[in-house]
Amino acid sequence: MTESAGAKATVTFQDIEVTATRDRLWHVEAAGRSASAEFLDQALYLALPRLSCEDQDTLLIRLLIATT
Repeated sequence: MTESAGAKATVTFQDIEVTATRDRLWHVEAAGRSASAEFLDQALYLALPRLSCEDQDTLLIRLLIATT
């Protein structure tokens, strides 16, 4: 699988604007918080730890679709 250098996506999820940027690491900004991690799901968990697993999965899919 190839990785997209410099991929960026912004979506609104539960009235929160979430921006994910991919360079060497994924960087997520949401609700005044930010986090970086090797994988997007890890960065989402660090930035938005109170989301349920189902909501994190939904947000992950929406962000991945938006980067293509």
